[in-house]
Amino acid sequence: MKRASYKKDFQSWKGIMALKLLCCNIVAGRFDWKKYCTPQSYCGQEICVVPLHCSYGQIGYTVHFPYSDIPEVEYDWEMNKLTIDKENWESYLT
Repeated sequence: MKRASYKKDFQSWKGIMALKLLCCNIVAGRFDWKKYCTPQSYCGQEICVVPLHCSYGQIGYTVHFPYSDIPEVEYDWEMNKLTIDKENWESYLT
């Protein structure tokens, strides 16, 4: 029984590290979101980007982690705001 919990803890840790790296790369301008509009692997996690649109055009994108319980990351470049589950990304990851 212990072995399964270790595996789950590792998967959780791996997801948190991928989330942290993703957020740092988005903030630094190193994340090529167009490349991930179809599901692809990013740091060992499957991700898919969905553009955010409003009445006058695209304003950002949402990064979705299919098949996992990792929360969505949303970047609004119009407001220059990065959030995880509608919370500030820095406060979410501390």
